[in-house]
Amino acid sequence: MLEFNEDEWQISLPGNNQFQNYIIPTILLVAGIGAYSYTGFCSVFSDLYVVHILHSVPTKPLLTGFGAQSFSLLSYGSGALVLGGFLLFSALLDIGAGSIRFDKSNQQITLAFKGYPGKNERIFFSYSFKELQCIKIMYTESPVRRQGLFLVLEGNREIPIWSTQDPSKFILSESFITNLGLEMGFNTEIVDRTK
Repeated sequence: MLEFNEDEWQISLPGNNQFQNYIIPTILLVAGIGAYSYTGFCSVFSDLYVVHILHSVPTKPLLTGFGAQSFSLLSYGSGALVLGGFLLFSALLDIGAGSIRFDKSNQQITLAFKGYPGKNERIFFSYSFKELQCIKIMYTESPVRRQGLFLVLEGNREIPIWSTQDPSKFILSESFITNLGLEMGFNTEIVDRTK
């Protein structure tokens, strides 16, 4: 859950471990195991009979013999299993969770995110207050109104922090960024590209 903490001037960002990120991997895994692989392997073992859940009468498989259709179904099933497994793995590890901290005493902005296991398991970025031109909140409409938060550094480099379509977060983020700008002496900018 996205949280704005004005006591420590920190933004806590959610990762992939959210309910909606489990729906697509589950569909892909079920489709890969159930539909594609089942039909593809049934054609390989065409002499075996398949018993349907709703019928107690054994029936012949839909495809007889291993051919181009069976190969393509096995390929689709394998692809669905690999992609579904990868997405499920990312959601379980909560990839992308992190925080953005504005430290007034050290004049530093620190971005820390959780990555994949290994040498890049924690990803850190640090920028000086002197490098920051402004903090920009941008609204776009495509087709739903969306709010994005960006750090604009020297040379007009924009670093996207997060974006949301939840209107309840719009006012919270604007209030936090405005107060942060007043406290730290940052320039803040609100751009509305929906008009």
